[in-house]
Amino acid sequence: MREEQTHNRLWIVMLVVLGGAAVISLVLGIRHAFEYGSHDLQWSDARLLSQHIDPWQEQLSRLPHHPSHFSPPNYLHLFYLLLLPCGLLSFHTAQIVWCVGNICLSILVVLLLQRLFSLDRFQTTLVLCLLWMSAPFRVTLEVGQVSLFELFFFCAAYVALSTWLSGICLGFSLVKYSFSPVVGLLFLLRGRIRLLLIAAGVLVVGLIGVHLLLPTPLLRLAAEPFLVSRVAVNPGIADLMTFTEYFFTYLGANARAVNLSYAVAFACSLLYTIFLSRFRLSKGAELTLVSLASLFLFKHLIYDYVFLAIPLSYALSRYSSRRSRPVFLGIFVFWFLATFLNRAIHGFNVNLVGLAINVGLLAVLLAYTTYFVIQEESRTRETPDAEARP
Repeated sequence: MREEQTHNRLWIVMLVVLGGAAVISLVLGIRHAFEYGSHDLQWSDARLLSQHIDPWQEQLSRLPHHPSHFSPPNYLHLFYLLLLPCGLLSFHTAQIVWCVGNICLSILVVLLLQRLFSLDRFQTTLVLCLLWMSAPFRVTLEVGQVSLFELFFFCAAYVALSTWLSGICLGFSLVKYSFSPVVGLLFLLRGRIRLLLIAAGVLVVGLIGVHLLLPTPLLRLAAEPFLVSRVAVNPGIADLMTFTEYFFTYLGANARAVNLSYAVAFACSLLYTIFLSRFRLSKGAELTLVSLASLFLFKHLIYDYVFLAIPLSYALSRYSSRRSRPVFLGIFVFWFLATFLNRAIHGFNVNLVGLAINVGLLAVLLAYTTYFVIQEESRTRETPDAEARP
């Protein structure tokens, strides 16, 4: 009894210290958001849409209506339809709304993870503190990114109790489609066709809704976000797709480098999902591996690494296993050494070497986590009195 009380007191002291650090990190993220102008906030594109101007065509044609301060519109149509009310606000007001919304979403994400992984209150608080302390979270606030929006609906798709609600949440999460290939292929292999059709229907509704506001032909409008993403998205920091593109460029295949990088990413996605489809996995285990594989295979910048909150939660739910320790170490690298990872890829001469190191680190994390999760799931099924997992 006394040992348990001492253990709880140590947890409380640790959470108080981490909570203070998390609040400081949160304040810094908010401060930087207003200092640096939230340039990834898609406010200008929503505003153009409200004025019946095609924001994707503005980017592709280099037309003058798109302010140079803001990032290109490389997300799917549904997102801009949802963002229309923000486009009607002044930029400063939209900044405040989006920043507050991101903070609220981070809390909701942790609550979803608590439910999915059956975390206790200490573990849940720890996940929130570490998430707020992480560089990806601060960068998400600073630049006004959509990563937490996407993470919330991605998790909600697995927590939802009905196929319809799960499909709708999945559709919302796929507005940033770099996470869609792995989960789409795995659901297809597992025969979750109805869920995929619902998600696709949600995206089609978004496309039609935007089409009603713009004169752009429907088929051209459907392709525009993908065309923008090919020419206006920065390289990732640790993904196979970015490394492949730069590797083939280094070899002199400049014209085909982008296409080859897509081919390699999709081929590896197919191989990985075929491998995963052989195993019986809980929802939390599947979400963990799908999120990590998506980070590794497709182009992602540092703010997308808020998705590591998922494997962090899985590892915490299996904290008694020594095998969970390397997962924590890998997440620590990408959450708290992110500045060094970004610096490692600056300049083309060191880009390939820096990318290779970063890609290698993430590949090791994915490979080990896959082994760890499959072993834990197998052990849980084989133990008669094992606690039921969601």
